[in-house]
Amino acid sequence: MSAQVSVAIIGAGAAGIGFAATLKSYGFRDFVVLEKGEVGDTFTKWNPETHLISPSFTTNGFGFPDLNAVVPDTSPAYSEGNEHLSGIQYAHYLKELARKLELSVRTHTEVKLIRLLPDESYELKLSDDTILTAQYVFIAIGDYAYPYTPNIPGAAHGIHYANLKNYDELPVNGPQLIIGGNEAAFDVAIHLAKRNIHSYLFASDSSATSTNPDPSKRLSTYTSAGYQKYRSFIQLNEDKTVLAINKIDDEYRLLFRDGTLTKTNKRPIFATGFACYQSPLIANLFINYNDRPLLTKSDESTISPNVFLLGPQVQHGNVLLCYIYKYRQRFAPLAETVLQRIGIDINPKISDKYLQNGMYLKDYSACEVNC
Repeated sequence: MSAQVSVAIIGAGAAGIGFAATLKSYGFRDFVVLEKGEVGDTFTKWNPETHLISPSFTTNGFGFPDLNAVVPDTSPAYSEGNEHLSGIQYAHYLKELARKLELSVRTHTEVKLIRLLPDESYELKLSDDTILTAQYVFIAIGDYAYPYTPNIPGAAHGIHYANLKNYDELPVNGPQLIIGGNEAAFDVAIHLAKRNIHSYLFASDSSATSTNPDPSKRLSTYTSAGYQKYRSFIQLNEDKTVLAINKIDDEYRLLFRDGTLTKTNKRPIFATGFACYQSPLIANLFINYNDRPLLTKSDESTISPNVFLLGPQVQHGNVLLCYIYKYRQRFAPLAETVLQRIGIDINPKISDKYLQNGMYLKDYSACEVNC
């Protein structure tokens, strides 16, 4: 059994739902969103104590959309009643948005394989053994499902931040060693401090000491406030790059590049970020460059024509689009790109709406701290 669609969007998270909603706002409906779980599935897998670090606030009426909204006329703060939403709350916002806009979403449908056809369209083999043919493919799988762990001997002895579902299950005797010095590392340390557990953070460098005004490159004020509150429980050690982890009996030994050795009786925690290039779909369709998919200025693959990337892994030079309020600015320009290739006229009123709401980024050279 097979079907055909102009645009296939893989992933029904913030990027996938936001882009689908944007396409529909331009009057385009020949698309489908394919999601292997439910809408917002990744957010439901967050630790219950993890919250969005970017604040939500309802200022839409004054031309300043909620930072976590994926379309201009909505506000997660208003719909969910929280300034820093939990994963469950944000997933609910996305589900309600998809329902109210009647977006074409196929849940529990995993894309198993993507194959380029001679006419430069794509054949998508789905988990229900059906085939979908699409002229354009937008990858919006996010990165949370692909935790990154350094390729070092003994890495399997550690546990990644993304796999911590209950802090109360961690042993309370002695300090906890955390490998990493950015948002996730401090998030773990703060939650442990609330339980009177000390943490030692080891990192080559840390956003906590960065003076860069870009919020993608320094500790968020939300996390920084927690760090200041529990600073006596958290010790940051910079210029520390872990080379190996050895386990001898019940003891873990961390060897660092500077030749020092640290011992602990607790399993060390990796707070070392995420990398979607580990997905087979990304690996087969994009070139991996510095642990991120290499893109053209149009967020298109450099080796797979008409395949685009959406979401937090989009990067151009030093410009990181890792927050929702950043990468949502690419939805409208990319919608226009694909519609123009299809041959559909662009409604300038829709473009202007996104532009007036600060959700329209075309020129990366203008990006400093506000992109």
